[in-house]
Amino acid sequence: MKRLSILCCFSIVFMATASLRSYASEAPPPATEQLRKIDDLIRENQFNEAVGLTKTLAEAGNLEGEFRLSLFYWHGVGVGQNYLEALRWTTIAALSGHEKAIAARKLMLPSVDPANWPKTLDWARQKLQKTAEAGNNLDLVALSRSYSSDFGFENIIEQYYWGSLSVSVGQDVLHKQRDLLSKKIAVADAAKVQDRVAAWLEKFRKEKSE
Repeated sequence: MKRLSILCCFSIVFMATASLRSYASEAPPPATEQLRKIDDLIRENQFNEAVGLTKTLAEAGNLEGEFRLSLFYWHGVGVGQNYLEALRWTTIAALSGHEKAIAARKLMLPSVDPANWPKTLDWARQKLQKTAEAGNNLDLVALSRSYSSDFGFENIIEQYYWGSLSVSVGQDVLHKQRDLLSKKIAVADAAKVQDRVAAWLEKFRKEKSE
């Protein structure tokens, strides 16, 4: 039943072309054009090419690309079946708020050794931190979420740190959550977090000014 549920989700993704066509009157962004191309390749049974283009999107941080790539790995379509790789990509998409990825991740977890669950989070965090350091502030929000109980391995201090950092750069989506977390940690720990935030911001400003 779990595999069937994800297969249905996979089929729905590939029907996205119809909804994308509604934007034909506008000049679509490059990612939208690439998603359309992927849909065309799938209909033509050119799965290897579809996977290659999807990987390019996913590596560039496109959420839909990340989610679709996870499904290719899950079903072994155009690529060798690899449940762990599927979980990695659906996790990073889920952390960034992709609703289908959030649902798919829950269905994928039982098929992967539990010892690898935290490793997939660490993998996602490394990629997100790299892009966050390059200036993608939204990934700071995703990093904070990665330490929440929603993803199974809660760390309030780290969740508070990344949440505070995201708010400091203008991402207010975690403002209330940050304030709530500040009441759950010791004053000394909160002060250390703020020192880390200040150090991160200073490092970022210096690197951008060079």
